[in-house]
Amino acid sequence: MTDTRLIFHLSFPVADLQAARNFYVEVLGASIGRVRDTWIDLLLWGHQITLQLDPGAVTDLDGQGKRHFGTVLPWDNWQRLADAVVEQSSQYLVGTPVKTGKGELAQAKLYLRDPSNNVIEIKAYRDFAAVLGTREPGYDGNRVG
Repeated sequence: MTDTRLIFHLSFPVADLQAARNFYVEVLGASIGRVRDTWIDLLLWGHQITLQLDPGAVTDLDGQGKRHFGTVLPWDNWQRLADAVVEQSSQYLVGTPVKTGKGELAQAKLYLRDPSNNVIEIKAYRDFAAVLGTREPGYDGNRVG
């Protein structure tokens, strides 16, 4: 592996492009990239997300099963996001943020849904290497460097 930073890309349907844009920017802190009439590119947690206007492809939460996407944040970043979402009494929160395990196996999770009911799972691991069996360059569980 080289020192080149790889960027993951994900594209998915939304029912309302402006509502989706507002959620990803205002709630999750994404930045706006290219904007077209039927799609928007965002940079979210260092990765490219494309919101595709396709209301017919959007399903309700019950119809999705386990479908979701997510990220693993450093522990402190996860805590700040969880605190902010709970403080807002966010309509986007699915369930309650939880922490489980102890020591090196401690993990934290929260689930959000965007305005089109796309589910986002946001995790943190106290010890990234112990849980995932690897040490990614620049990631120590509490910060990305």
